Amino acid sequence: MTIAERRRLTDVARGAAHADLYVRGGSLLNVYTGEIYPAGIAAKGERIAYVGARDDMVGPRTRVVDARGQILVPGYIDPHVHPATLTTPAALARFVLPLGTTAVVADTLQFWELGGLAAFRRVADALRASPLRFYWMIRPHAQSRAPGEWRRFDLTALARAMAHPSAIAIGEVTRWPDAWRGDRELLRRLALARGGRVEGHTAGASAEKIAAIAAAGFTSDHEPITAQEVLDRARQGIAVMLRESSLRPDLVGLLDALKTAPALASRLMLTSDGSMPAFIRTHGFVDHLIRVALDRGVAPVDAYRMATLNPATYYGLDADVGGVAPGRYADICLLDDLSAPRPATVIARGKVVAAGGRLLARVPEPPWRRVFTSAEARLAVRWRAGPGDFALPARERYPVIKLVSAVISRLEERPMEPGDLHAALLDRGGRWVAPGVVAGFAERLDGFAATTSTDFNILALGRRPEAMARAVNRLLDLHGGIVLVDGDQIAYELPLPLGGIMTRGTVDEAAGREDELRRQLVERGYPHHEPLYTLFFLAADFLPAVRLSPRGVWDVKQHRILLPSRRRRPGSQSSP
Repeated sequence: MTIAERRRLTDVARGAAHADLYVRGGSLLNVYTGEIYPAGIAAKGERIAYVGARDDMVGPRTRVVDARGQILVPGYIDPHVHPATLTTPAALARFVLPLGTTAVVADTLQFWELGGLAAFRRVADALRASPLRFYWMIRPHAQSRAPGEWRRFDLTALARAMAHPSAIAIGEVTRWPDAWRGDRELLRRLALARGGRVEGHTAGASAEKIAAIAAAGFTSDHEPITAQEVLDRARQGIAVMLRESSLRPDLVGLLDALKTAPALASRLMLTSDGSMPAFIRTHGFVDHLIRVALDRGVAPVDAYRMATLNPATYYGLDADVGGVAPGRYADICLLDDLSAPRPATVIARGKVVAAGGRLLARVPEPPWRRVFTSAEARLAVRWRAGPGDFALPARERYPVIKLVSAVISRLEERPMEPGDLHAALLDRGGRWVAPGVVAGFAERLDGFAATTSTDFNILALGRRPEAMARAVNRLLDLHGGIVLVDGDQIAYELPLPLGGIMTRGTVDEAAGREDELRRQLVERGYPHHEPLYTLFFLAADFLPAVRLSPRGVWDVKQHRILLPSRRRRPGSQSSP
């Protein structure tokens, strides 16, 4: 904050100048003291100048917001968000602002993988004007190991990204085994973290391994799935984000950690992680997390702190956000009742941005044509797939990827059986293909293709190679998305023309298309609860036990290739 800004705030606080906005008649939940008491709030520009009983800073041009009978709480903060899950970050902001979320700490993986440092900067710069405040965690590595990875995640480029004014952490770090072993390349990247904040992903790490992971630099984690795992991490100084998402709705059980360690209430945070549009449409966002905590019996002041002051303090942002106090940004939710976290009115950056569930503010859209500039990032490519791309080498037994849940797999080495699907990961540029066999997905699936993979190549599945090729080629015509083929017919398609990962539509529109995809896959035998995450993580080589990767079918635990990838045959390429 500049000296001039501070002077304007102090003038208003003294009553020597008029406020731009004044909230009158409400009762403030003070997250610093735990009290609830009557208070007016005066804002000048984007920040709060005064909190108290006086109103002599109200002038003829001051906008007065009537909060009689309402509770005033800070705007909500989600400390771990994947902002490009089918919709754009701006579309997400438009949906969650009326729900009370005024700040997020967001992942950069998609932008970095598809456009590097320049893409991240263009997105971050465009969204700095958003009424929903975007902070960023910078990814230090890919989701799936491939040749050239450290060139893409170059130390100098990562350091430049961390110098961006909105970048506040390194994360999400999924390779905790590398950190545990003291891998030099990873530790060099963790050392770039501003304020030492490293957001970790330690799924599967035993309690005994947490000490070394913390010593390597991990300062937070959002992956505990039991109350005991929350305690294991918190006891080693790791701040824990309790997750309630479309993939893992674990919050009710995680809150039981407070029964053993009540002081944890000052360290815990709430996150929706990467919830899909349909889940957000149905349940809400951070408001839903607070509601779950309240229903579980968490004291209201603790529940609201977990979604406001705690994440702000953890990230070192508490001088700006997380509370209603002079000098902080004027991000305020007006609630009809403390037991109902969805606000009647939302103030962000000192302006009323939503009322009655309706967005009133403009959210800028990043210039996507300047974000994704290469032909491969736009999927404006000329190669096309053929049935031969999905041929498996002649073997009696194959390393079958058997899905035992939406995202967890096990290895079965055996011949192909009825119900197994041909599978392949195809390079965006058409240079290579990694064939495999998947079981437990949808046994009556002819052909299917998607670019919603965390390694950003093309995933194809099906029982008929001809239908798989048709799905891939239609996907390329759409410049990315999801395509399902029955025989010779397109049965479903979801265009994702922005990098192959995002639609230009709203959260509501994406949720409707997601519902239809789930219905189509369930009709064909999909037995799990979250098909989009299945697609996302089939190529994510940090999850057990076997995955498709650019190197081939990969044994995660043994770090070995079970079925290698191959170069695509030139004869399988053709012009569109």
